[in-house]
Order: sequence, then structure tokens, then C-alpha cells
Amino acid sequence: MTVRSGLAADTAESWTAQTAGPVREVTGHDIALDECASVHGAATWQQQPYLSSGGNPALLEIYTFATSAAADAAYQQIDSGMSSCEATSRALQSSKHLTADAVSQQTVAAPDAVAFERTWTGAEGISAAGKQTNHLYLAAHGTCVLVLHFDELASGSSAAPYDVHQDPNVLSLLTNLLASQAGPR
Repeated sequence: MTVRSGLAADTAESWTAQTAGPVREVTGHDIALDECASVHGAATWQQQPYLSSGGNPALLEIYTFATSAAADAAYQQIDSGMSSCEATSRALQSSKHLTADAVSQQTVAAPDAVAFERTWTGAEGISAAGKQTNHLYLAAHGTCVLVLHFDELASGSSAAPYDVHQDPNVLSLLTNLLASQAGPR
């Protein structure tokens, strides 16, 4: 499942693949991606972590489902959660007595794939505390859903901020990777 080149912000971040986790059976467990979205109904889950030269983390995750309909439903649920992420994040910030400064947007969409960006002062919990920008990419094919997410932490990297104009290329890379992993639709 390792992506060798073309991972989002690859030039600025110089990602290095870490040891991939095992394929885990997760039937009956929801898996939180961030404060806004979770994966529901997966049968298996595998993670491929990456670390940038500046210390920022990235995580490529692939989920398998019993049917294509279940994978499509999970994709739609994640997309919906991310589409309302700004309001969810601001409500969380308010509950933690932080300035509600979250701004979230969809950066690009393609058939069965979408990318999001959230800039905010993170509320400790799932996300790290402090100023950051979070990127999430989502793709579905057959009985699989792939999620790539990475964070630009204010204290992490001295690299220039990631340019979301590269997101169409990242989605293309991920949909091709997913198609090769998942087989025909």
C-alpha cells in the first residue's frame, strides 16, 4: 500500500514511509478520522504512516467493506462529516473556550474522490492543540475506501504551506492506487 512518490506536499515535506500496520479486523467499530468524520461499517483497516523531514505526520488508511454499497455509504458519511467540519470544529473550539477560528473547505472533487482542508487552532483530543492546517483526501472504489490525512503543525515544519492546487494530482494518485488495490468496481 506504500505510495513511493506523489504523496501530497512530497517536495516540501520529504515524506518517509514508516512500518505499515497489520490489516486489522474492525467489524462493529467506528474509527474516528478527526473531530468531523469517522468510518462506519468497515470489515478491515490498515494504516501506512509517513513522517516528514520537518516532523509532520501523514497517514494513509485503507478500509474494506463487505459490499460496494457499504463502502459507498461509508464514503458518503465521511464526505458529509467533512462538508460540515467548519461548524463542528467551531463548536468544539467554543466548548473548549478557544476562539472559534476554524475554516474548512472542500479543495477538489472527482468521481468517487474528494479533498478537504481545515485551518484552525486545534482543540486537544483527536487533533493536536495549537495552530494547524489539516488535509484529508477520500477515495472509494469497489469494496474499499482510502483516506489520506496529514497535518501541518505550526511548530512542526519550516517548509512553506502546502499548496492545495496540487490536490487534483493527489486525488488522481490515490484513486489509481485504490483501483490497483481494490480490483474492478
